[in-house]
Amino acid sequence: MKTIESVESFWDSNPCGLPRAYDPDDKKRLFAEIEKERYSKQVEIPLYAGFNTHKGQKVLEIGCGIGTDGIQFARGGASYTGIDLTSAGVDIARERFELFGQKGNIVKGNAEKLPFEDNYFDYVYSFGVIHHSTSPEKIVKEIYRVLKPGGTLTVMLYNKTSFYYLIEVKFIRRLFFEICDKRALCRAIFSVFNKRYAARFEAFREKLEKMKSLNRRPTWDEWVSMNTDDVFCPIARVYSRGQAKKLFSDFRNFTSEAWFIDKDNWFLWFVFVKFLPANMQSWLERRYGWFRMISAGK
Repeated sequence: MKTIESVESFWDSNPCGLPRAYDPDDKKRLFAEIEKERYSKQVEIPLYAGFNTHKGQKVLEIGCGIGTDGIQFARGGASYTGIDLTSAGVDIARERFELFGQKGNIVKGNAEKLPFEDNYFDYVYSFGVIHHSTSPEKIVKEIYRVLKPGGTLTVMLYNKTSFYYLIEVKFIRRLFFEICDKRALCRAIFSVFNKRYAARFEAFREKLEKMKSLNRRPTWDEWVSMNTDDVFCPIARVYSRGQAKKLFSDFRNFTSEAWFIDKDNWFLWFVFVKFLPANMQSWLERRYGWFRMISAGK
């Protein structure tokens, strides 16, 4: 059983959204590039989050990371609070807010026990965080507690009915795991792709081979976690619509939508989906996308 300490340690060493190599002397440029990449690849985040629709409201972000989304709420006039499990995320987010002259309350803490009073926030936002917790149920109960009556939330969870999970995680990546230590064979397969993608696949193969040397027969929960954010990600979960609705059963007006195809990392995209007509790609994304977007109210 993975612990909250293992989750904290992993994300402290791997702040989400932060490039592994960057110029620390030009952080304004760095943060601008991070924003540009995030919102060009995941274009619907601003629409779901509503960065500019919470002016004057108290907004809480659970898992604020390096503050990429958080600073958008602050720029939109919200009274913003961000909480993150890691010191790295909190330190970078605080520095970012200060660098751009934005006000925000960034705190380190475990969202399974939020350090805020009851019925305090107008809006709670969390993008791709809760499913990495040791107890998502505790976090959801805490969201309900701190949200005002009439308040709303937006949460992203990984989608169990996505074609990425149903086909790639369940079958294609399992096959790849079996051959990941056969270096010559893998590199021969990678050679049919351009150099950029071949290098990306090889980096993934090397990590997978290292994990295989440590754990040749991962459990299914371990396997899912290995195929979300990183091979060494300690915990990750996926949710069907029914499971998500049950998780948020205390809330009213529950809605759930699927969205997002990862065009940089999914093998299926390279060999199949990208050749489909645009309207078919859009249909697949809306029906079987990797992000399950949850909206609800108290």
